[in-house]
Amino acid sequence: MAATSDRPRLLTGDRPTGRLHLGHLVGSLRERVALQDSHACFNIVADLHTLTTRPRAKEIRELPQLVRDMVLDLLSVGVDPERTVIYLQSGVPAVYDLAILLQMLMPANRLEQLESVRDMAEAAAIGRDKPAPMSLGLLAYPVLQAADILMARAELVPVGGDNLAHVDIARELAARFNELYGELFVLPQARASRVPSLPGVGAAEDRGRKMSKSIGNAIWLVDDASEVQRKVGSLEDEGLVAFVDAFVADEDPRAELIEAARTGKVGAPAIREAICSAIEAELRPIRARRAELADERGRVEEILVDGTISAREVAYDTLQRVRELMGLEALWEGLVAATEARAEARKAPY
Repeated sequence: MAATSDRPRLLTGDRPTGRLHLGHLVGSLRERVALQDSHACFNIVADLHTLTTRPRAKEIRELPQLVRDMVLDLLSVGVDPERTVIYLQSGVPAVYDLAILLQMLMPANRLEQLESVRDMAEAAAIGRDKPAPMSLGLLAYPVLQAADILMARAELVPVGGDNLAHVDIARELAARFNELYGELFVLPQARASRVPSLPGVGAAEDRGRKMSKSIGNAIWLVDDASEVQRKVGSLEDEGLVAFVDAFVADEDPRAELIEAARTGKVGAPAIREAICSAIEAELRPIRARRAELADERGRVEEILVDGTISAREVAYDTLQRVRELMGLEALWEGLVAATEARAEARKAPY
């Protein structure tokens, strides 16, 4: 399995706050599937990260279904559990320990500068009468994300455009740790897709924002052809261009349609039809695989448990090395040795 492979390691994942959508597909899902043969892949179902914006008991009770839906989405697009370790973040406690140690190396003002964290706080506040102040957990979100990456000692991190800055944080922490304590971590490289994000669909105010689970301005992977057509119907101007760029696979037709959209040579209805046709060609087999997998009772849970056990082995190995290099293991072992010596001395005859 990927956890024990000698191939370069890759880690990426998503928060189970809702089903996956076309923005995820073009942002990193295609990359994850394509890289499974060349890399030892880890795909995190980041339920701890959901607590940064959804910490209420009611929201936590929704996680089992959200996690199941996310794994089904991953499997349906071609993420293969034989080649990718799919695991539950909260099921790997060593990551919590590593995150605490990494927090000691990261200035708070560096995190306060990140626009992506402020955007998450804003998105979480939508629909609430009184937005909560940013929690310490949300501010430190990128450090926990760095712990996920460094836990696996990942060399490559496929991400959407809004997470590139978080991989920079992981690189900074890896470099700082290596400088202080000795070489352990490779500096992970972010890999953004050719189309790092998609504009939203729907109401005018939502079309101007990135496609997002939190906002709901998305075309979901489970949407049927008629729903896709309805949502694509809201696209205009640069939104049409972005969707042509993302879904028309052949370069020449893609360039021609983009030019036509920008110059008005081809009407918007014809361009929308081309977009819908391309999206349906990609989503049809995904929906079919998802329906088939959903019928296998317990299969999703089995994949997640097996993957989490594999991830634990990797995480605890990394944590042990971190503790040894930092001197924390020697501190504990010294206390144990002194205690054992004292106990042995008490046994000596008068």
